[in-house]
Formats: sequence, C-alpha cells, structure tokens
Amino acid sequence: MNGSELLHEAGALVAAGWCQGHEAMTADGEAADVEAEAAARWSLLGALQAATLSDETTRVHDVAVAVSAIAELITDPSLANWNDQPERTSSDVGLLLERAEAIASEDLDGADLSRS
Repeated sequence: MNGSELLHEAGALVAAGWCQGHEAMTADGEAADVEAEAAARWSLLGALQAATLSDETTRVHDVAVAVSAIAELITDPSLANWNDQPERTSSDVGLLLERAEAIASEDLDGADLSRS
C-alpha cells in the first residue's frame, strides 16, 4: 500500500469511527489494539497504524510518504497530541487525511515508479 493509499484507508477508518485519548477504542469506549476485531474507533495515529498493518506489502517508505504529507499540513510533531486537542473534531481529522492524501498522490505522480 503506497502512502496515498495508507492515508485513504486511515481516512476510511476515521470516518467509520474516531476517538481521542487512545489509538483505538471499542464501541463501548474501552481502549483496544488498533488491529483488534473489537476496535470500532481510531485516532489519527491509530488509523495510520491500522492501515499500515493491514497490508503486508506496505514499506517504511510508504509510511514516510504518508507522514510527510501530514507534516506539510500540521506543525505539531505529535500526531497523538494534535488528534487529542480538546477542540479537535472527527471532521478535522478526516479533512487532514483527505488533504494529505492529495499531497501524497501528487508526490506519487512525480515519483520514479521503477523503484521497488
């Protein structure tokens, strides 16, 4: 999964359910592992982790592209801290992931696709 696809998948997870204070939570509000079957809500960081772990073809470079795209949009060096700000909403996180996906897609369009 390339960086753009990671961001898209993370956005889909956040759209399905978003949380603060933990990387993932169950529908009942209990903390959960990002890959747990019971996970129903994800933070920004948790959604990126879950998306990364869901596809064994994902490389470190793909994660770097995704995180670099996010870094172009926010100044907070901590994705968890940014996600957990009291004024933050799921819409904010979804929009961030959409915008980052567009940035990563542009980078992919200009990338040397012959790399493995």
